[in-house]
Amino acid sequence: MTFLEQIRQLEERLFGEELNGGKRIMSERSFWHFRPSHHVKTGLLTAEDITLLSKPGKRLLSVGAHPAFLERLLPELGVPKENILLADKDPAIGVSAGSIASVVFDACETWPDIGTFDRIIFPESLCIALSDQSKSTENRNEKDAFDAALLASILRQAFERLRPGGILRANGPMSHPNVIRMVEKELQQQHLPASLESRRFFLSITPPPAAKL
Repeated sequence: MTFLEQIRQLEERLFGEELNGGKRIMSERSFWHFRPSHHVKTGLLTAEDITLLSKPGKRLLSVGAHPAFLERLLPELGVPKENILLADKDPAIGVSAGSIASVVFDACETWPDIGTFDRIIFPESLCIALSDQSKSTENRNEKDAFDAALLASILRQAFERLRPGGILRANGPMSHPNVIRMVEKELQQQHLPASLESRRFFLSITPPPAAKL
């Protein structure tokens, strides 16, 4: 059985009602309530990540996690709940998180002191943040500049909480090459050089091991 097949079986078992006509439908393409298997297909979390995060002391931060379908599945794969922290600006994250630790804050504003992490993920939440903040901006160039500045600000704060050798990944946002180029330039100007992999609806950033974050 492949890792993706394993995830699909687990999501059917754990979230059958939501998958099959319940009150909160999980979708591949809408409502922002994406299936865990969607995030695995994009590469947001891999089998190798699960192996790493299952070790004592390793930590995962999921920003914009509500309703936490993906994250609630992880303990079934061997990731201890104490290795996971969920964050969202919606206070309902505390309910959806269940027994997994959670914190409420807006990623677009100043982040609280929450420690450091080996993996930081944004499951579609960057896309939502950029869309919400730039609704009033219609000019393409102005919108790209606004999105890039906001995205760079969010990523800088994530970098400050990323452990050496850590990886930051996001689904959903920043598909326009102009935004990516501006963000990369801004991070370099802030002395945060990184290896940046971008493809449509996916972003992965790995700081150099020796980088001072």
